[in-house]
Amino acid sequence: MKKHVLLFLFAVLSFSSLLAHNSLSALYYLELKDNLGILSISVSQDGLNEALKKQYLAENFTAITTEKYKELAVRYIKDHFDLMLNNEVFLLNDGGIKLGSHQTDFKFLTDNLPRDIRTITISIDAFRENKEHQTIFSVALGTLKDKVILNVDNDYKATLHVENNILVQETHNGTKHLGLLLAILVLLSVAYFYWSKKKKI
Repeated sequence: MKKHVLLFLFAVLSFSSLLAHNSLSALYYLELKDNLGILSISVSQDGLNEALKKQYLAENFTAITTEKYKELAVRYIKDHFDLMLNNEVFLLNDGGIKLGSHQTDFKFLTDNLPRDIRTITISIDAFRENKEHQTIFSVALGTLKDKVILNVDNDYKATLHVENNILVQETHNGTKHLGLLLAILVLLSVAYFYWSKKKKI
């Protein structure tokens, strides 16, 4: 029994890491609280490299400096992120980036948000250059939370409304395969766990 519990915990803890390392997916988490928005992003380094090379064709990425690379990456993320609250556009402020060998993380702030947010409209077309890419976007508005998969099916856009103290998605096109995706990733985690364990024997 103890083995099964540990295995389940391993699968759950591996979920976010697997998504972030998958070059075809990105994780966006937006927390809206006290007139301030904090956007945290995790993407695979390979996926980011491919998108930047396709976006900035004039750049020589074999000779680019780390600082220049970070500048282009931050610009790319900001240029491909649109947020509307109550039908009003809110821009991202200057952000930070932490490069990694497999995963890269970003963090941005946006401020002067409305006191009473009723509608959240999001458009994230970053990485759509990478074929079959999808973004898992999660949002926390105070104690309310929801997530949606943004992909080519919904043109990388979604709208959420606050109704009866819950977040309700206006479009569900991008979420219809979420359950299947979660199940596949958990199964892959379990398979990898058994494979690595067997390899050590």
